[in-house]
Amino acid sequence: MKQTLLVTLTTSDLRTLISEVLEEQLFRLSSESKETQKEVSLISRLDVAKLFGVSKTTIDKWRRWKILPPSIKMSSRIFFNRDQIIEIVKRRQKNPNDFLLT
Repeated sequence: MKQTLLVTLTTSDLRTLISEVLEEQLFRLSSESKETQKEVSLISRLDVAKLFGVSKTTIDKWRRWKILPPSIKMSSRIFFNRDQIIEIVKRRQKNPNDFLLT
């Protein structure tokens, strides 16, 4: 059995209530977008080297020459955004004579 509750609010109280609900929703949405941003898939330097069939030293050279997209350093390990690397691999498969990103 449902019960109905009748509440009387002043205009000021209603505005305050709406404002609080909107702030809560915005906070929730911004928190969700931050969590989504954290879910970037990373790939290690060794895995990138395997994908291209080169050594880790070559990957380091490509990083220095800015041939690869920006890397992410965590502690002493180097990672790349997986989606960016996959895009380069696909481009290279389409046109193998091109030197990666140049």
